[in-house]
Amino acid sequence: MPGAPDRLPLLALAALFVGYCCSYFHRADLAALAPVWTGDGGHAALRAALPDLASLGMLVYAGGKLLGGWLADRFGGRRTFVAALAGAGVAEAFAVGAETPAAFATCRVLGMLVLGCAWPSVGHVAAAMTPRARLATTMAFLSQSYLLGDAAVRAVLAAVVAAGGGAHGVLRTSATGLLGGAALVGIVLAVDARRRGVASTATPRPPAAAGGAAERRALRVVVVALAAMNAAIAVVRESMALWLPALCVAAAGVGPAEAVRASAWLPFASAVGAFTAGWLADRGGRCVWWATVPPAAGAALLLAALARHGDASLPWLLGGLAGASALLAMPMSLASGVLPLRLAPTGGARRLGVVDGAGSFGAVLAGAALGRTLDVGGAAAFCAVLAASAAAATLLAEAAWRLGGRGVRA
Repeated sequence: MPGAPDRLPLLALAALFVGYCCSYFHRADLAALAPVWTGDGGHAALRAALPDLASLGMLVYAGGKLLGGWLADRFGGRRTFVAALAGAGVAEAFAVGAETPAAFATCRVLGMLVLGCAWPSVGHVAAAMTPRARLATTMAFLSQSYLLGDAAVRAVLAAVVAAGGGAHGVLRTSATGLLGGAALVGIVLAVDARRRGVASTATPRPPAAAGGAAERRALRVVVVALAAMNAAIAVVRESMALWLPALCVAAAGVGPAEAVRASAWLPFASAVGAFTAGWLADRGGRCVWWATVPPAAGAALLLAALARHGDASLPWLLGGLAGASALLAMPMSLASGVLPLRLAPTGGARRLGVVDGAGSFGAVLAGAALGRTLDVGGAAAFCAVLAASAAAATLLAEAAWRLGGRGVRA
């Protein structure tokens, strides 16, 4: 089997980036449907079921990541990624005719399940076509599709709603975006594979032969440590993303509009952290430790300082949370990207699915539980819980480093 090329296949990587951006047509559709359903008496039952639909979708999405890793290793990342986008598009198309919570939930569950297969498949394809020495930077680049995809899709769907498209317009637009993205990615990846003479099931060449039973057991322990770390980080990052406007209002006393505008700084801070982590991780050795353990510890200290002096000015609060977001984006982007792919002599996409899926499960915990903490205990209690979670992530990052051997440090 041919190894990864000496230079980056920029067109194929751009197609992966655009394709994963299109996945947010399914991820972000509920945000656009909520105000439409609120003003439409005919969809009152769907609006009332919205929180449950969102939580159920995220749970299934996390499970889909586990499934996606296995499918990518078995059938190839290219096929799995295109099928994930197309399957989510079909689910959106069927949701147009779903007028009851049960029917819509069925479409939602199926769509989120297949969409969960997308990110492990992206990792599988990237590892197969990217030089190992540049894989961390490549995965850091692809991770930015979270930010651009979410923002771009929300803008498109907002324009559909403003034009009077209604719920059906939102769902049809989402279906079109997903199916169009699947077609684009499928064509570009097929052309790339034919040009380079690789099979659609191409798998990254392992850095070394598979070890014995003891080494495989050690790898499983490292994957568990990375998964637990990713879940702890997701609790912090998703809580900040979800509750930052409310936190700004409660702690800094600003208006709702200013609070919402302030929350836009967190994704940009995360982008800086992810790129920094990729640049460091591609240098190997001790640089991987510097990109995981110290950032998590720094975020824990920042959040602890906010817990002690939470009722402060908006610049202090926003600066602390943006700094914590940037720092935690470093170990999170590595755990949800290059580290599981480097760890494995075989089955890298499966390990990526496990670790990234654990992050999605942690994101589910960040919803109601942390919201109640903010309501009952205020900003200080909220930041204290986040600081504790970041401290746990620090310990798990150190454990992964000590146990990971050459897979983590290479």
